[in-house]
This record gives sequence, C-alpha cells and structure tokens, in this order.
Amino acid sequence: MIGLIDQYRKELEDIRIYASDTVQVYTSCIQAFCEFAKEHLNLDPIKAEGAHLVLWLTFLKQTGISYSRLGHHQYALKSFFTFLLKMNVIPTNPAQSLPPIPRIRGRIKPISTEDAFKLLDSFDQTTWLGKRNYTMVSLLWALGLRISELTGLRVRDFEPDHGKNIGLLRIHGKNKKQRALFVVDRLFHHLSCYLAHPQSPKKKRAPLFPVAENKAISNDRVQSIVKEHARKAGIEDRVTPHVLRHSFATEMYHHNVPLSAIQAMMGHDSIAETALYIHVSDKLQQQALDYVSTSGRVSWQ
Repeated sequence: MIGLIDQYRKELEDIRIYASDTVQVYTSCIQAFCEFAKEHLNLDPIKAEGAHLVLWLTFLKQTGISYSRLGHHQYALKSFFTFLLKMNVIPTNPAQSLPPIPRIRGRIKPISTEDAFKLLDSFDQTTWLGKRNYTMVSLLWALGLRISELTGLRVRDFEPDHGKNIGLLRIHGKNKKQRALFVVDRLFHHLSCYLAHPQSPKKKRAPLFPVAENKAISNDRVQSIVKEHARKAGIEDRVTPHVLRHSFATEMYHHNVPLSAIQAMMGHDSIAETALYIHVSDKLQQQALDYVSTSGRVSWQ
C-alpha cells in the first residue's frame, strides 16, 4: 500500500503539477483513510466499497472537522481511487458517486425532539397566520423537506383521501424529481385543519402557503419565521429550516429507519448524501462500523 501511495504522490506532483502543500494534504488524507480501514474495518483499503468511504466521511464529520477539510478528504478519495482505476489495480471506482460536500458555515447540530416541540408550541394557532406558520414548520421538521420544496407546494399536492388520517404529499424536488410522502396522524390533522380554515387557499393550483393571493411565501421569510420563533421558544442552539432537515434525518436513524428509506424520503440521489445529514452518538457510529465490517450488507446505492 505504501508503494501505491508513493505512486499517487508522484502522480499529483509530476503529472497534475499540484503545489507541494496540496500534494501533502491529499496524501495525508489517503494515509488517514488507510489507517481507518485497517484499524476500524479490518479491511484492505484497496478493497473498499462505497459504503466504507461513506463511513469514513461520516466518521470524520463526527469529529467536528470543518466542511472545507471534509471536502479535502473527499476529493483525495476520488482522485486516489481514480488513480487506482487507471493503474488497473481496481475494476471500478467506489468514490465516483460520492456526493458533493455542502458548503455550510459552521457545523450543523440537529435540535432535540424536546426543542422541536418547544419551537412548535411557540406558534399561536388561534390566528390563521399562526396556523399557517405552525403547519409550515411542522412539515419542515416532520418530513425533512427542503425549504424550496415547502414554498413550492400547491394545494393540489396534498391528497387527503388515502385512508383514515392518512394523506399523501407530492413533493417537487431538485432537478424536477418528484417523490410522495405520507402525512399521518397529528401532522395529517394539522394540515387538514389549516386547509379547512376560511382564509386558507382553496384553488388546486394556488400556493399551499401564500402571503397574498396566488403568491407563495418566500424562502427568506420562512427562514426568518423559524429563527424568530426559535428565539421566542428560548432555544439556544442555531435553528434553521436546514437544521430541521438534519434533525429529521437523525431522528429517523435513531428510530431504526433504514438508510435507504431515509434516502427516499429526503429525495437524495444516494445513501452517501443521506449519511452526511445523520448525526449520531459515538456508540451508534461504532455499531454502524461493526455492522459493515462484519456483515457487508450495507449497500452503496
């Protein structure tokens, strides 16, 4: 393995003409991954699959390193395994489908269930405006929606007749991809009550959450509402719609929902992308590492 890393270093220095500092950073990233694979996964790094790379990036994220530094590790993996593929050392590149590292200021910390309910309790549901805002934040937290998916919803996207207290919400995601999420129990009740309010939109094509007739609420306004009410609820941690999305993914994982199911609910292209949204304790992280290294049953896609 040392010989391959030396060849990779030479590839970066001589062929790609990287600066010496950059070469050192990428080489040290690969050395760190190799040590992790051997010590934690009992795995030859060359035989790593996509799931193992995800575990490595997730492990790094749990240490609290910056997203910029995490991006360096990811690029190093991609370039190293591309190099191994070119050298015919491996048949396929397991790093090829790794999702981009989101550029986020600071480390995202999901809020607890207790704080989520504090946030929801801060809304005055005796007014239509309060009921609208409560329903929006409920969907962000309970379904893990992107803020643009929330503001893009139309009345027709909610289909209430799928069983007793069961509805379906059709989400229009990134790159025109659509998915359907079940709305049940309390969330079904609150969304139905909101739509039944005399001031709520009735036309099928109308925005589900308007600020005026046929005008949907803006992303910026939703951001402000979440921040204002987090402050009102006395929540000290940073709360944004994206934090609520991370909180949803983490909550689902703690309730033993399979990663593939969380991936589908969040509208991600790969489990790798979903893994970056999940924040778990060191104990659960080690359980995941043990699971992959012993069973090999976690799939990349």
